[in-house]
Amino acid sequence: MSLYNQPLPIPYIQIDKEGNILTCSGAASRMFDLPADNIVALADVASKEKLVKFIVYQEEPCQFEVNLRTKTAPAQLFDIHLSWDGQANGHIALLPKDQQNEHLEERLLSLQNRLSSTNFELLAKKEELERALIRLRELSGPFIALSPTLAFIPLFGDITREKMESITKQALHTAYEGEYTHIAVDFTAVGQIEEEGVDKLLALFTMLQYMNGAKIEVVGMKPQHSQMLHSFHREWPFAFSPSLAYVLHGKDK
Repeated sequence: MSLYNQPLPIPYIQIDKEGNILTCSGAASRMFDLPADNIVALADVASKEKLVKFIVYQEEPCQFEVNLRTKTAPAQLFDIHLSWDGQANGHIALLPKDQQNEHLEERLLSLQNRLSSTNFELLAKKEELERALIRLRELSGPFIALSPTLAFIPLFGDITREKMESITKQALHTAYEGEYTHIAVDFTAVGQIEEEGVDKLLALFTMLQYMNGAKIEVVGMKPQHSQMLHSFHREWPFAFSPSLAYVLHGKDK
């Protein structure tokens, strides 16, 4: 049998039970000094005993590492994959360990760099979206000064805990800088009302009253809003007015 009749793309060597080389692939002949009488001759001194042990005593398919002498290196680590057929012929695939690891390390490093870059970009986008969301919540209930003593808070969208926390922070900061005795809160553009949002809304009203002794008047209240508020069984520290125009008319008197 010719030594080089196996057209495999990887280093491959076929042996008998004594380790004698029967045939090999072209890739193996290019990597090792072949022909050689026995595969043990390819092992460095420290690996010969280990290689003999697997060839002589191991009958099941196995995988192990040994250092082999190649045309370019006196000792190179290989992954050896060994299996036996029914004629007691051993089939060995030899995979260079360092090259394999180097390839895997390069792929891992590339993946880590991509993940790091992606995570940084996602974090930056997340922070940007969070800032935009906070700003959007603040704009959903701006504190607008209509006169030195009258302020107007138009509420937009659903009344939620998160939204009211953002509105409260902005409203208290602005109210602190003035002397507002009358504050109108407009429900015209309000959607759904959550119970936790109502708790925060009532807390805002209470703090505004304590801060300036302001009278709170709610305008634009729809029937469904009244039903929602009534279902929460709260004490309402504010008065109801039909419209902002009505509040302004009353202030002008």
